[in-house]
Amino acid sequence: MALAALVHAGEVTPLELVDAAIERIEALDGRINAVTERAFDLARDAARGLDTRLPLAGVPFLAKDMNIDVRGLHLTAACRWLAGLPAATEDAPLAQRWRAAGLCILGRTNLPEWAEDFVTEPAWRGPTANPWDRTRSPGGSSGGSAAAVASGMVPLAHGTDSGGSIRVPAAACGLVGLKPSRGLVPVGPHHDELAGGLDCEHVLSRSVRDSALMLDLTAGAEQISRHPHATRARRYVDSLDEPFAALRVGVTLRSPGGLEPEDEISAAVDEVARLLARQGHHVSRFEFPPECEIGEAAALIWMTAIAEEIDHFRALVGHAPAAGELEPVTRECMRLGADSSAVDYVRARRRCGQATRAMSGAMSGLDVLLSPTTTSRPVLTGAINIRNGDFTQWAAAAYRYAPYTELFNVTGQPAVSLPLGCSRSGLPIGVQFAARLGEDELLLRLGRWLEGAMPWHERTRALMRGYL
Repeated sequence: MALAALVHAGEVTPLELVDAAIERIEALDGRINAVTERAFDLARDAARGLDTRLPLAGVPFLAKDMNIDVRGLHLTAACRWLAGLPAATEDAPLAQRWRAAGLCILGRTNLPEWAEDFVTEPAWRGPTANPWDRTRSPGGSSGGSAAAVASGMVPLAHGTDSGGSIRVPAAACGLVGLKPSRGLVPVGPHHDELAGGLDCEHVLSRSVRDSALMLDLTAGAEQISRHPHATRARRYVDSLDEPFAALRVGVTLRSPGGLEPEDEISAAVDEVARLLARQGHHVSRFEFPPECEIGEAAALIWMTAIAEEIDHFRALVGHAPAAGELEPVTRECMRLGADSSAVDYVRARRRCGQATRAMSGAMSGLDVLLSPTTTSRPVLTGAINIRNGDFTQWAAAAYRYAPYTELFNVTGQPAVSLPLGCSRSGLPIGVQFAARLGEDELLLRLGRWLEGAMPWHERTRALMRGYL
């Protein structure tokens, strides 16, 4: 990363990088509402004592307010009910790896309550604005992180992904958003898996190289993980520019369930497909098997996982949630958890296993699958909001926006959203690639090549200059 290279060369100090990021956050966040907890003094203290030889020495970083304990910061999941909990006294394993890499953690970013939505509009802390158009959402659930990176507050920020929560904000904000293979990055410390095994942790970044470097510095399962991965002989970042043989690329515009994108999204996907074909890759049309319609099964898994989280935190908070302390989706999670049996849950897991086997077979003759990330450009703030209707209406609206991502949380496959398109109105368009389980390196190498063939950096630099 260029910022760390400046520190390594002695041209800037870690403290100077941290102070520059703090200045930008203070100048911009009143318009964007991306940063919900500021730990600037802790970050400055860390920067002063930092070993400048570390790979990412002094690079400013923000942690999403979900899943990962960070020493000195609060973990609230954007839920008013958790507002009184004390700050963490220890780092989760992933946060330990962030610090070991040299990152300086400046605070927490906004998200929908309990990461339950594809927009970032929590009732407690208010909506986050998309830096490209502040009337629109930055996506969700890692919307605060995406907005912070896209506006230039920090070069990297933490994201979680249980159904598209890294990839959807990446598409909405013109960023790189990789969901790694299941189990590749630790999700602890409280569980061996989160969201019933659907969750993955990584970052949102402006470049493929930065995403690959962060994966090098954080990958490696915990001892309690159910999904250990073999230790790699080489770094992801070292393989980015290696040539690769002609790929077998499947292309689809139709989601599991039969939804299709608006014309500008279709055109962006088709343009990428034509480019790959011109480069000698074998491009063919793909249809999702019918077993991949896993919306209800996946919803039961992640929603009952949130119900269990509420139960877990009840003892820590000291009382059950009162009226007004939980949003309607969370209340629906609790209802579903109370009404569902163990048999219901295992049946949903079986359904997801069937989808995984079907996708494994469908992709047996492919290296990667190309699709849209979302069906539309970033949605207007308030367009997807359960407070405007009942749960069924909200769920349908959320799925209409992002029906392409959740399947790969179920199958465990790696998937990445790349900002390869731009609408006529100047909004970013994300294109998704998925590969077979464990083929994260292939996605990163392909993404790196596309970054050169269809560069997006001038668009992102222009956006950041607009916020100076």
